[in-house]
Amino acid sequence: MSGTSAAGVDDALFSGWSAPRLGEDDPSDLLTETNLAPHDQVCRVGYLPSGSCMGDHPLGKPFVLEFGDSRSLHFDWACVQSGMSIANPLKLSLEYTKTMMGFLFFNPDPRHIEMIGLGGGSLAKYCHHALPDADITVVEIRSDVIDLREHFLIPSDSDRFRILCGDGADYVKASPARPDILMVDGFDDVGQPPQLCSSEFYDHCYSRLGPEGLMVVNLWGKDRDYRHHAARIEQSFFGNLIIVPSEGTSNKTVFARKGSRISLSTAELERSETVFKDRDARFLPAIGKRIVRQFQRRTKQNR
Repeated sequence: MSGTSAAGVDDALFSGWSAPRLGEDDPSDLLTETNLAPHDQVCRVGYLPSGSCMGDHPLGKPFVLEFGDSRSLHFDWACVQSGMSIANPLKLSLEYTKTMMGFLFFNPDPRHIEMIGLGGGSLAKYCHHALPDADITVVEIRSDVIDLREHFLIPSDSDRFRILCGDGADYVKASPARPDILMVDGFDDVGQPPQLCSSEFYDHCYSRLGPEGLMVVNLWGKDRDYRHHAARIEQSFFGNLIIVPSEGTSNKTVFARKGSRISLSTAELERSETVFKDRDARFLPAIGKRIVRQFQRRTKQNR
């Protein structure tokens, strides 16, 4: 693997970026008008671990809160792990999940998707809906998170969708499958588990991917080690990646490809817009523009 330092990756990938503000009519706000579930405009606890009550610290155990149309997964009172619109459960409520779906610009028709980390199942649920020809496997280490799947209307296991309880790092190392897309969004009540951000893990991800396979990783920008994590991905994927900050949050999405050089042009973006509108993915052109801007900035920095 290449010996690029964390500081070098920091300069190459994170310098000169400032988040643009999206307008009121930005397509990321226009997902679908279908009302899929009724809801009450009240604040209430949807689910708490046994023996807990509002104001308690539930000691890292997952719980569900509802406020108006929002249902969210928490490990503590300070941080939202996943969010869902009760009226429209398919809507990607958190900005970083929309950014992660940007993998469709690099592979619009994946047949085998793997996900490390379930959370509230936003990405799993959306991919199941928007990509009916894709086989989807989700690996989640915590059985108590999986137990909450019905609260977030996550599809039942089927011949093309399944949730496995296990360590994602062990699964990536041992599974013989060769996914087209490998999405890594695994966090616990402390942050990103060490086994999901090590050089060994990213090396295994690279080896496991099929030809032209793409790894998509959610990094938390407020993690003091996130630039080191980016450097490890850069090494494992021989520099073939782009990092796209999410609008209005500290999340950074890494798109790293095995195979041909990763790229996205304005012309390619324009050709894809009709396809995404047909898939109820009208938020994606805005994500694509952000990805293109990152490629353009990198090109200018390398001149």
